[in-house]
Amino acid sequence: MIVISRTARGGRSVLFVMIAIMAWASGATSEERAMHPLKPPDRSSPRATLTTFLDSIDTAWTLYTAKDPSVRDVFARARGCLDLSDVPPLVGPEVSAQSALVLKEVLDRIELPPMADIPDAAEVATLGLKRWTIPHTEITLVQKAGDDRPGEWLFSKEAVARATEFYEKVRSLPYRPGRLGGHIEALRSGTDATLIGRLVSSLPPSVRKEVNGMLVWQWVALGLLVLVSALAAAAAGWLGRRWSASRMPGARFGVYLFPLMLIATPFFGRVMILRLFKIPGEPVLWVRLVFSMMGYFGLAWLAAVILARIGGFIADHGFRDARPLKKQLVRVMFRIASIVAVTVIAVMALQRLGVPVAGLIAGVGVGGLAIALAAQSTLENFIGGIILYADQPVKVGDFCKFGERRGVVEDVGLRSVKIRTLDRTIVTVPNADFAKLQLENLAERDRVLLRENLRLRYGTTRAQLEAVKVELESMLKEHERIADEPLRVRFIGFGEYYLEVELYAYAMTDAWPEFLEIREDVLLKVMNIVERSGTRLALPTEIHYQGGQPVPGERSGSDIHAT
Repeated sequence: MIVISRTARGGRSVLFVMIAIMAWASGATSEERAMHPLKPPDRSSPRATLTTFLDSIDTAWTLYTAKDPSVRDVFARARGCLDLSDVPPLVGPEVSAQSALVLKEVLDRIELPPMADIPDAAEVATLGLKRWTIPHTEITLVQKAGDDRPGEWLFSKEAVARATEFYEKVRSLPYRPGRLGGHIEALRSGTDATLIGRLVSSLPPSVRKEVNGMLVWQWVALGLLVLVSALAAAAAGWLGRRWSASRMPGARFGVYLFPLMLIATPFFGRVMILRLFKIPGEPVLWVRLVFSMMGYFGLAWLAAVILARIGGFIADHGFRDARPLKKQLVRVMFRIASIVAVTVIAVMALQRLGVPVAGLIAGVGVGGLAIALAAQSTLENFIGGIILYADQPVKVGDFCKFGERRGVVEDVGLRSVKIRTLDRTIVTVPNADFAKLQLENLAERDRVLLRENLRLRYGTTRAQLEAVKVELESMLKEHERIADEPLRVRFIGFGEYYLEVELYAYAMTDAWPEFLEIREDVLLKVMNIVERSGTRLALPTEIHYQGGQPVPGERSGSDIHAT
């Protein structure tokens, strides 16, 4: 678009000529766009960007007043002329719309150089320009580099950030001839809602005055909106707790009331701010950011609660007859899933806030590596706990042998295992160390081995030995608490001072106290059998053979010592 300079304001005929040229240029542009609807807006130079920006807003206002739905696409071309790299994506559309309208107001009030003096694509290539500032201003256009829209010329992010500041300095100036402005004053005045519009019109003029970019009644409406939202969230939390603690129908759903209210807050706020009241200004953007963070917080809370409920339901119903460790493992896995879900939602929120998540993740990765090296033992214990949960060599309540000690498992945590020993003390073993031990789960046996070595004195005859063996085997077979198979009684060798007989059988019990009773009964019966046979149990003895007492197979007079 050709812009009229202040030196041309005096000639009315020149004005008419310029207006005719503008109308022809606008029509030519529309005709070209109709022939090539997919052609992107021209932002190849400062001249092209300024032309696209000014024409797009003028066309958008015409479409807006005619209530043409294509106004969004046309206005998007103007918003695309702004560098929004420092604007959080969460409020990007609102910031770009407001900044575009304000910059249009500024450009239509200040003196611009003739369009021929603004660099075009050929001059940019020849001179190697990367920045261009509108003369006598601080409004700069820059050429984008990198992968994000390379080569396009946009209003710099500094110009976008200071758009309102520029507008306040020039708003007292009149529009240049033929210029329409950004219509910021018309759009600032309020609402499209008929009832609210009538109410605002009936208010005193003092309430409709502007204060720091917003009308007084808009400040009041924004304050009431924040207050109502806070009270609604607090009420939802209170009602949710009361509902959950009551015995009313659906009480288990009370825990969802508060996070659902938080999730609804940004949607409610957006409708009230942008559609019902149409409140502009930077304070509104901060309110929307706070509402959006409340929504993401509520979404994370809801995801964690739902996953915890699902994990509990699966553990209680899908693993009803499973071991306690399996149920605990299900709950732990769903807790991990909750952490992952909350982390994903947090990353989404940071992205919407404009935080460089890629750099943050890279930094967290490096920091995580350092933490992992520093907390290597902790991670090792955590992995050991997962192995214990998955493999389940022991479970809570099992009597086991770990290393050289024995005890009852009282707790299997993510860091350590707690065992109550036979001395009634609690031993805490790190998971990594416990998983490496040779574990013997004594609670899993269906029988208890009864194995005793009977030592008879050397004076026992063969007949006595045979009799003892027969009676011992008969006693074990007739015992109601001893299994028939496997069962054996064998003479297994000569000791230093005894003849050794092995008793090998299984007590039909898995309880250690009961096994002790069975073993005691068997041993008492063994004593009776030995006494009836005419022999005795061996005691450590030392026998001396002296001279004059010949020993079979030895010469007389020799001294022999046998132990």
